[in-house]
Amino acid sequence: MDKLNIQLCPETGICSIIKEDGKKVDLMPDEVAQLRDADDAEQVKKVLSDIDGSFAGALDAEESAQIVANLK
Repeated sequence: MDKLNIQLCPETGICSIIKEDGKKVDLMPDEVAQLRDADDAEQVKKVLSDIDGSFAGALDAEESAQIVANLK
C-alpha cells in the first residue's frame, strides 16, 4: 500500500505530496522535473531538501522510492 498521496495536475504540472500524517509539500513544474531526473531515493531526498528540508527529513526509504516510481 502506498504511504504517500502524490497528486500531479496534468494541466499545470504542479504536484502535491502528502504523507499519512498530513505533512505536505507542493512542487512547481520545474521541481517535479528535478524529481523525475532523480535516479534513486537519495537523490529524491536531496532535491526535496532544497525545497522543504523538514519534509525531506521525514521521508523514509520506502516513501522516497515511491516518489521515484510515481513521477517517472
